[in-house]
Amino acid sequence: MPPPKKKFTLPFGRWLLLLPIPLIWCLLSHFELLRFFERRTIDWRFQARGELTAPVKIVYVNVDSQSLSEIGGFPWSRMYFSRVADALIGTAGVRAVGMDFVFSTAGMSESVDWHKRVEGNIEFGKYLSKSPPVVLAAGYAGQQFRDINGRLTERTLPLVRQEKRPLEKIEPPETPEFEISFDLDHPKLWTPPFVGLIDTMESGTRIVPAFARTAVKTYPHMAIELARLYWGLPLDSVQIKDDEIDFVQPDGATKAVVPLYDGQLIEVNWFSRWESEQNPRISFSTVFGYEELLKSEDPAEKKAAQEFFAQPGFKDAVVLIGPVDPLQQDLAPTSFDELPVPKVSVHGNLLKTIVSGQYLRRFPTWKGVAWLDYLLVFALTLLISVFASAGGARGLRSKLTAALLLTAYVFLAFWLFADQNLILPLTAPLGSIFTTSFTAIIWQLILEEKQKGRIKGMFGAYVSPQLVHRMVESAEDPQLGGHEDEITPYFSDIQSFSTFSEKLPPAKLVELMNEYLTACTDIVQSQGGTLDKYIGDAVVAMFGAP
Repeated sequence: MPPPKKKFTLPFGRWLLLLPIPLIWCLLSHFELLRFFERRTIDWRFQARGELTAPVKIVYVNVDSQSLSEIGGFPWSRMYFSRVADALIGTAGVRAVGMDFVFSTAGMSESVDWHKRVEGNIEFGKYLSKSPPVVLAAGYAGQQFRDINGRLTERTLPLVRQEKRPLEKIEPPETPEFEISFDLDHPKLWTPPFVGLIDTMESGTRIVPAFARTAVKTYPHMAIELARLYWGLPLDSVQIKDDEIDFVQPDGATKAVVPLYDGQLIEVNWFSRWESEQNPRISFSTVFGYEELLKSEDPAEKKAAQEFFAQPGFKDAVVLIGPVDPLQQDLAPTSFDELPVPKVSVHGNLLKTIVSGQYLRRFPTWKGVAWLDYLLVFALTLLISVFASAGGARGLRSKLTAALLLTAYVFLAFWLFADQNLILPLTAPLGSIFTTSFTAIIWQLILEEKQKGRIKGMFGAYVSPQLVHRMVESAEDPQLGGHEDEITPYFSDIQSFSTFSEKLPPAKLVELMNEYLTACTDIVQSQGGTLDKYIGDAVVAMFGAP
C-alpha cells in the first residue's frame, strides 16, 4: 500500500503562536470596542427577520406639526392632555395611556399665562387624582438642576452594576409637578400617582433601564407601568429582584417575568419599523378636536365624535402620546429605521416585548465575562482556520469546507435570532476567523515556497523541469523503497575519450566535459527523461521514471 499523501499543514507549535489573534478579538469584544459593528449585525438580523405580530394594540397619538400649528407652540395647557386622556379611557375604552413628556415646572416660560396654567394643572390634577390608568414621564435627561437651596446638583441615572453612591445620595429623576395654587407667594405642588421613566441608555433605542432606585423611591420604566396597567394589576404587583422583575397577581400567581441583565437593563426586541401598519398614528389635535365634539349640542357632530372613539383600534389598546415633530428633537434611529424616528416608539416596542415575553437572549455570563462567547470564538477560529490554511492536493476542498462552515455559522446566527430571539456574536468570531485564517494562509504559503525550493534544489539538476513541477504540485515528498514500472534506459559517452583526453590540458578538458554533459543533460530533460548519473564521460538516464 502506498504511503498516505502528506498535506502542507502548520505544525502544532505554530498554531499556538496564532492563538493571540482570537484572544485579541475577545478582548476587543469584552471592552466593547466592537460594539458599533456588533450592533450593525444585530440590525441586519432584525431586518432579515422582518416584523413580528404585535401581542398588544398600541396607538400613537402624535404631537406633530399639525398639532403645534392648530393648538400652538409648547408648552400647552395641561387641560388638553386631561381631556384627551379622559376621552380615550372613558369613551374609546383604551386600557392605559402613557405620556412621553416630563410635566415639570423646570423650563416653563414666563410668558405663559399663570392663571390659565394653574387652571389646566387643577383640571388635569383632579382627573389624575381619580387614579385613571395614565402614566406620566420622569427622566434623567436634564443632567443638572438646582435643589431647594439653589445649589447646582448633578442628576445622573443610577446604574446597579456601577453605582457607588449611597442610596440616600441618589437624586430622583425629573418628575411631573403640578402647580395648583393661584397664590404666587404660596405655591402648592402636586405629584401624580403613576410615573414612569422614559430614559434609554446612551440616548439610543436599544437598551432601557427597567427602574431607578433613588433616595425618594424606586421609579419603574414607563413600559413596566403600562404593562401593569394593561394587565390591571395593583401598584405593589411589580416586584424587583436581582436579575428579574416579577408581575405578581393578587392571588400570588406570577403573571409575567421580565429578565434583566446587569441587574437592571432590558434589551428592546423591536417588533416593527415606525412606518408600519402595526403602528396606527393619529394627530393629537385630531383627537382633541373629536373630544370637544363629544360635548357639542349638534347631534351630527356628537355622533361623528362617538363614531371616532368607537373605532375597534382603540378598544383595549394602549395609547402613547409623544412628540414626533423634528423640531422637538426627540428622534433616534432604530434597528429597523436607519433614519431617526420618534423615540416614543421605544416604549411601544418595549411594552410589546414585555407582554409577548419575546426577550432577546444571549449566552449567560459569569462575573460579567461572556466566557461562552469567547469559547465560541476560539473554537470557530481553530476549526475554520485549519481548513482554510490546508494546502496540498486537497487544499481546494479544505478551503471550500472552511467557506461552508463560515456560511453555516452566519446562517445559524440569523436563524436562531429569528426563531429563538438568541443573539450569537458575529463581529468577534468573523474578525478572528478572517485574520487568523489570513495569517495562517500567508504563513503556509511561505512554508510551501520553502518546500518547493528545497525539492527544486534537490532534483533540478537531475530531473526535467516538467517532472520537478509535477513533484512540487503533487505535494509528495520523495519516498524510500522500490517501485516496479517499465522504463527506458539511456546511455551515452564520448568515443575515444581516453585517447584524446591524454592530449588535452586539464583546463581545456574540464571545459569540454562541461559543455558536453550540459548539452546532453539538457536534451534528455527536454524530452522528459531523468538523469541518473555521470560515469566519467558517460551519461546514464532513463525515460518513464520517476
